[in-house]
Amino acid sequence: MKKITTPYLTALLVGSLLTTASMGQSRFSIAPTLSPSYQHLNWVAQVEHTNASKGTQTSSGISVGLTTAYAFTPKWSLSAAILYNYSSAKLRYDNFTSIATQARRYENWQVPLLLNYTSSARRVSPYFSAGLLANHNYRITNTDTGISSYHKIDEGTTNAFTLYGMVGMGVHYRVMPNLALVVQPTAAYRINTPSGDYPIAYTSWNDYLLGLQTQLKISF
Repeated sequence: MKKITTPYLTALLVGSLLTTASMGQSRFSIAPTLSPSYQHLNWVAQVEHTNASKGTQTSSGISVGLTTAYAFTPKWSLSAAILYNYSSAKLRYDNFTSIATQARRYENWQVPLLLNYTSSARRVSPYFSAGLLANHNYRITNTDTGISSYHKIDEGTTNAFTLYGMVGMGVHYRVMPNLALVVQPTAAYRINTPSGDYPIAYTSWNDYLLGLQTQLKISF
């Protein structure tokens, strides 16, 4: 009896360990990430309850970095990334007596934290994401003069730290068992809009980001 039971238990234990290891190999992933970006911002500011200025800004650029993810079920995962964003912007400022324009270059660090859902285990599957995007604008350059200003994340200026609600919907394509390509259009809207400090108050502030997030995901 001992001779039969011992090999059986050994085989069962080894099988369990292999199954656990196999599951563990697919829970974590890293992914080089690339995303073209587009941003639009418009605002209206008042001084002592009277409209004093309004403005618009559009920018386009690219974000590159690395995404890590943990899959806690075959369909659900949590991901976080660190991205460097470089963008060029055109600013238009109107104080109701004159209009000024300026070309700018922005450099940002971005951290998206997303909950992701892969709807099926098929080779090609819809892929959904929702969460937050934190953005630190650490450098602004006036491209007309070449002068740059640097900003700390906690300095309290209007755009030094911005937080966006973010959603995405795209496609998850499994190239190999441990390799997948994710292509996902994304949209984000700023949620920590500035209120201003008396006597200045922002009565309108709309800031949104669009992107096309592309990941080459390696699971292990």
